[in-house]
Amino acid sequence: MYVDPKKMKSARERRALTQENLAHQARVNVRTIQRAETGLPIRAETLAEIAAVLGVPPVGLLAVEPFKEPEVLEAEAEAEVQTSLKRVTNADQVVRALERAVMSAFECSCEPTEATMPTLRKAIKQVESLIRDPWCIHDQPPLRFTSLIDRLESVAALNGSLAELERQGMALYMSTSSQFVRVPQGQEEGHMAVSIRQSPEYAFAARFLIADYVSERVRVSPQVNWPLEIEYDDGVPF
Repeated sequence: MYVDPKKMKSARERRALTQENLAHQARVNVRTIQRAETGLPIRAETLAEIAAVLGVPPVGLLAVEPFKEPEVLEAEAEAEVQTSLKRVTNADQVVRALERAVMSAFECSCEPTEATMPTLRKAIKQVESLIRDPWCIHDQPPLRFTSLIDRLESVAALNGSLAELERQGMALYMSTSSQFVRVPQGQEEGHMAVSIRQSPEYAFAARFLIADYVSERVRVSPQVNWPLEIEYDDGVPF
């Protein structure tokens, strides 16, 4: 996919990010950022990761493409029906994502067995303990730690679970995106609430999946049970 270099650089500079900073947060090589900002193509899933960090929808970074044959457009549309998630290689990636995420979704596609269930139970409980609920007054996102020790202990514990998952042929995968939602801000009867007059905004979202470890990336349906309803943006930034 072709990124508009001016849109990409403008969005990056608004966030006060260098190319290296953006690459680190999007979990891509800095050369990928350099390619995008010089008009060279990048993969759709890579664009989604970059857009999530920049807080814009992927379409808001795209360049206007030249005419394409219907067959090419149809093939591209079919390829983009699925969402790509990247394998988590270090628990710090999960923690960093949740320290920014306004909402998260967690799924498991592995077949549970008596042999794998203890490992799955441990890993799922650890990830779920880090996910915050946008509807809960006392558990508001993003993730925050009261001490550095707590953060390091959480990373260490989850790293242990990631290793156990992979020893049993499973892995934790993750993707981040920018979703157009109404973020709960007010309170009503002891719960967070959304005002009718409240406008939707682009928010950082993290999606996690425990799946069979067959590759560094997995493709899944884009349908997710997000805790907040996804709105549709009539306009595109820029």
